Amino acid sequence: MARADGTFRLVAVRLAAVAALTLLAAVVNGWAPLVPVAVALAGGAYAGQLALDDAPLDVSAPAIAVGLLLAAELAYWSLDERQRIRGEAGATLRRVVFVATLGVGAFVTGAVVLALADTVRGGGIALDLVGAAAAIAALATILVAAVGGRGDAAR
Repeated sequence: MARADGTFRLVAVRLAAVAALTLLAAVVNGWAPLVPVAVALAGGAYAGQLALDDAPLDVSAPAIAVGLLLAAELAYWSLDERQRIRGEAGATLRRVVFVATLGVGAFVTGAVVLALADTVRGGGIALDLVGAAAAIAALATILVAAVGGRGDAAR
């Protein structure tokens, strides 16, 4: 938001405030459906800034993506902790390792994709296939994270 112009900065600050309040309401009141709304608002503010800024590449994108991912994971973890079910020994440590690994993996993947996008300045079917493979890999990562997260919550 610091790089945005005056008009969009005001909009982005308001969107960020609404996102933070939405996430706070979700965690305090136990409303899990509000977590993705909050993350989408925050990510939307960033995406809007990128669209209006018209910059070729933003090197902070992987860090922002990890921040959004960790915000969602930690919010869901907080919601899981509201349940009065006693977990098995070591479940908390496994979840810490899982979330940390997920964050590091997302950062490395984002940085590699950003570096590849910066170095590849071409087009054609080969680049389209690489992009499709990257999208499939991203969806597979999200699926693995979702299945892994549900397994921890059930314990």
